[in-house]
Amino acid sequence: MTVAFEVADLTLKDGTVVRPPTDGMTVFIGPNNSGKSKLLHELAVFLTTNQGPSNPPTYWIASTNIRSSGSSAEFVEWLHARGEEPRPHPQTGQPTYVLPAGQSGAGPSRTQVMNSWENRSFQMIAHFLVAQQSTQERLNNQSDSQLWDSALPPGHPTQHLFADREAHHRFSDLVRSAFGEPIALNRYEQQIRLQVGDPGMEDEVPPISRELREAYQRLPQLNQQGDGFRSFVNLLLHTLARPKPVIVIDEPEAFLHPPQARLLGRYLAELPPSPCQVFVATHSADFVSGILEATDKPVALVRISRSVSGPRARVLEPEDVAQILRTPALRYSNIISGLFHDGVVLGESEGDCQFYAATFDTLAKGRPNSNLVFLPTGGKAKLADTARRLRQCGIPVAVVADLDFLNDRALIKRALNALGGDFTAIESDLKTLEDTVNSTVTVTSAPEIKKEINRILGDPRNGEVLTTGQRKDITALLKSSGAWSQIKKAGLPALGSGEPYAAVLRLLDYFAGIGVFLVPVGELEGWVRQVPASNKSGWLTKVFEDGHHLRPSPELGDFRAKVNTYLASSR
Repeated sequence: MTVAFEVADLTLKDGTVVRPPTDGMTVFIGPNNSGKSKLLHELAVFLTTNQGPSNPPTYWIASTNIRSSGSSAEFVEWLHARGEEPRPHPQTGQPTYVLPAGQSGAGPSRTQVMNSWENRSFQMIAHFLVAQQSTQERLNNQSDSQLWDSALPPGHPTQHLFADREAHHRFSDLVRSAFGEPIALNRYEQQIRLQVGDPGMEDEVPPISRELREAYQRLPQLNQQGDGFRSFVNLLLHTLARPKPVIVIDEPEAFLHPPQARLLGRYLAELPPSPCQVFVATHSADFVSGILEATDKPVALVRISRSVSGPRARVLEPEDVAQILRTPALRYSNIISGLFHDGVVLGESEGDCQFYAATFDTLAKGRPNSNLVFLPTGGKAKLADTARRLRQCGIPVAVVADLDFLNDRALIKRALNALGGDFTAIESDLKTLEDTVNSTVTVTSAPEIKKEINRILGDPRNGEVLTTGQRKDITALLKSSGAWSQIKKAGLPALGSGEPYAAVLRLLDYFAGIGVFLVPVGELEGWVRQVPASNKSGWLTKVFEDGHHLRPSPELGDFRAKVNTYLASSR
C-alpha cells in the first residue's frame, strides 16, 4: 500500500464543507481583514495537533478529516527514502529522528514514529508531513544544507538539487524566468549553498582549479539577496524539490512585484510533484491570475468574509474554476480583483466605472470605505454572465447599465437566466414599453435624415471617398435618429406619464431586485446634462475638470443608495 497523507475535508464554522483536491491547490481568498491568514493558521494547528487551538477557540474551522494510508512499517520506509533516518543523539547515543530546525531536545525514536503513524496521532511526526511557509520564515536561511553521506537519500531540498543535476537545472531555469538570474550550486565547499548567477565555467572533478573556485566565490549567495528574491526561491525550493505531502503557505506574494507574483502562482499551481496538497491564503489578484493560467492540476477557490452573523465562506469547486479558465473576460482582466473586495459594481465601460466610483465616493461623505471595486465588462452583452460567475465565488455583485438595456429581448432573457430572474414576470410590462416606444416616441424622419446627410456630404466629386469625419458624423446621425436614442438622451421623462411610465418603473424595480440597476436618466451622460455629451471620453474629462463629480445630484444619490443596499443585503 502506498503511503499517503492528506486533508480529506474540513468543515468551517458556518457549516461550509471544503473538500480540497487530493493533488492540487486550495486557495483562500477574500476582502481585507476577512481572516484568511487566521484560517490558514488554524488549519496548520489542526494538521499538526489533530485538534484545533483551544485558547482562544477557533474562529473559522470546526473540524478536519485527515486521511492517511499505509502501514507503520511502510511509513518508516517512506521516511528513509526521503533521507529521514534515525541518527545517534549527541548526548544519549540512542538513534532518534532529527527534530525540525528551532526545536531542541531528543527527537522521536523509530518505535515512537511507528506508533504515532499507526495511531493517527500526528503531532510528533507532523514535521515529516506538513510544511508551513509563513512570510517571515521565507526570509530566513532555508536553503543552506550540510553535506551528507551520499550512500543515503538526500533529506534537504538543497541536497536533492545537489544529487540531481537535472532537477537543479530545471529549478534554476524557473528562477531565471522570474528574475533573469540563474541559481548556481557550489559543490566544492563544506556546506551546500545556493548562489546567484553563472560561474561561466563547467564543473570539474575535484580537486578543482583555482579559476573555478574563484568563479564560485565571486557569485553572491542567495541569502544576501533582497526579500522578494529570497522569498520566491525558498518557496520554490520547499515546494518543488522533494516537498512534504501537505504545504501551507501564507501570503506567497509578499515582497514580490506583480509579474513575479503571477508567475509564482502558476508555478505553485502546476509544478509540485504528485501527490501534494497545497493550501494558500492570498491577498493578490496577480497571484490568483497566475493560478488560473495553470491548467494541469485542479484548483479550488474558497472565498471567506465576515458578516454581522459571523464567518461566511463560499467554495468554488475545481470544475467551476475550470469554467473561469474558459472565460477570457475573467481570466485575462482585472475583474478577478473583485475576489478581494466586499462588493463589485460592474459597468459597461471604463468611463462608466470611473464616473460611478468617483461619485459614489463623494456621496459616502467621508464615511468608512465600503471596499467596493468598479469593474468594466466591455459592453452590455457581458454584464450578466460576468456577474453570475463572480457571484458563484460568493461576491456581492451589482450591475449598472444604460436604460436601452431594455431594448434587446435576447439580452434581457440571457440576463434573467444568468441571474435567477423570470421573463414571464416582466413580459407584460416589457410589451407595454415596446408598444409605447414604437408608437409615441418622436424619431427623426427619413427626409430629415436625408437632408442632414446631404449637408455632411457637401458636393462630392466623382470617385471621392468619405472622410473619417464624415463617416463618424453619419454614424452618429443614424444612431441618434431612433426612438431608443431619444430615450437614452431624455431618460424616463421621454415616456410621458400614465401606464407606460408605471410599467417602466416596475421593470426598474424588478431588475434592481436581481442586482441590475438601469439608469433612470437614460445613460451615463444624463447625470450631468450641463456638460455636452458629444463623446464619452471628452464628456468625462470635462466632468472631472469642472468638479461635477463632487456635486452629484439627489437623483444620483438615491441611485447609489439602492445599489449599496442591494450589495449589503447580499453579504
